[in-house]
Amino acid sequence: MLYQPSGPPIPLLWAAHSPEEQRHYLDELDLWVTWVIDHYRLDRRYIPECWAKHWELIEELSALHLAWEAAYATTSHADAPLTWHERLGHARPRLAEWVARTGCRGTEHRSIA
Repeated sequence: MLYQPSGPPIPLLWAAHSPEEQRHYLDELDLWVTWVIDHYRLDRRYIPECWAKHWELIEELSALHLAWEAAYATTSHADAPLTWHERLGHARPRLAEWVARTGCRGTEHRSIA
């Protein structure tokens, strides 16, 4: 279940955290990513199942999550949700490009050496 943020979110600098802390944040992000995939019916060309194995996708999805939290915080402006949808629209081509670069397809992960 998602929660409604009560105040401005704080950006997450992934590189500033230990691998253990990153796993914790990834677990939290995974809840939101699962929701956004289902809610917006995003197919795997935008967010493959292995997204958490690709830092470029983690960073992009983390930024989208931050924008979503900012849009739906109880302290947000009335038009903030519209801004979120505009940002999602701009992010979709970038997500597709990142996924294409990974070589992953649907449920098939490919490691880049």
